[in-house]
Amino acid sequence: MKKRLVYILFIVFVSVLGAKGQQFPLTTQYLFNPYALNPAFAGYYGKPEVYLNFRKDWTGITGSPKTFRANGYGNIYKDVMWLGGEIYSDKADVLNRFKMNLSYSYILQVQEEQYLYFGVWTSFYQNSVNLANLTGVDPNDPLIANRSKLNGAAFNAGFGINYNWRELNIGFAFPTLFSTKEEYVSTVNFKMQREFLFHVSNMFRLNDKWQLQVFSVFRKTKNQPMNAEFSVMPVYMQRFWGGLLFRTGGVLALNAGGMIYKGLVFNYSYEIGLTGINNGSGGAHEITVGYRFNMDNDAFFNRIKGKKTYRKGKKRPRNYYGYPEIMDYSWNKNK
Repeated sequence: MKKRLVYILFIVFVSVLGAKGQQFPLTTQYLFNPYALNPAFAGYYGKPEVYLNFRKDWTGITGSPKTFRANGYGNIYKDVMWLGGEIYSDKADVLNRFKMNLSYSYILQVQEEQYLYFGVWTSFYQNSVNLANLTGVDPNDPLIANRSKLNGAAFNAGFGINYNWRELNIGFAFPTLFSTKEEYVSTVNFKMQREFLFHVSNMFRLNDKWQLQVFSVFRKTKNQPMNAEFSVMPVYMQRFWGGLLFRTGGVLALNAGGMIYKGLVFNYSYEIGLTGINNGSGGAHEITVGYRFNMDNDAFFNRIKGKKTYRKGKKRPRNYYGYPEIMDYSWNKNK
């Protein structure tokens, strides 16, 4: 009986992963909210932001994962220090997972048009298995006797760096810095492995109305194959976007969204499984609603025309995506 319960927990845990080399629920939110990918990006847009996210995986399978997520950040000192956080709850059949992050980031200008974003964070996560919903289990089994749930909690940490030059970003992060072991009871446990993430993106300006964002993400978890994502997203008037994302393992995602009103943003993505376990699973839906504060005087609504200069050391104004609003790169020179 004990072996059978361990097997059930293992199957549920694997189903939550949804992709090889990924310990936490996947998301496409980072395409327009990079903080969701690497907390070092806090402050990248120069304004406080908050986001609410819901994701439903494998809609054709009963008990498939559902994820609720909230994240955001705000300024704590001038324009260089930012404090952020994320909370998410993920449920897959009898397994519930909860995670909470608190992050700190610092922005360092190294050249006129080059910046380094440093981020560190601490995280708390908890796994819970609802034994009441298990069928065919002997209630007298010593492993679960007098228990309605199996719970485990642990702390971890992470750090990340992002290098920004004009419209290019290159960075890496350790979302899970330490390998840990979460114990539910003495004989059943899960081990969290150290995770590494690398990303590179660029925004290409096609003309006055159109831009093209390309984004690549590579994730590697210890003892797991590498997971990679590649996306292309056209942007119109810095306000509306849509694009495609391909994830190794046979997943294609369609993404569309835009700025609804001032700081209010909406995004929807739908993932289609092409091969393997993703094929025939019913796909995945993801919806995000966000708000960016202090948008009334933002360059997004008051397009900067012509050449403008800023005193040295002052960050160049950025559009919604955080990319420089002025195409003339002499912005940072003194008059």
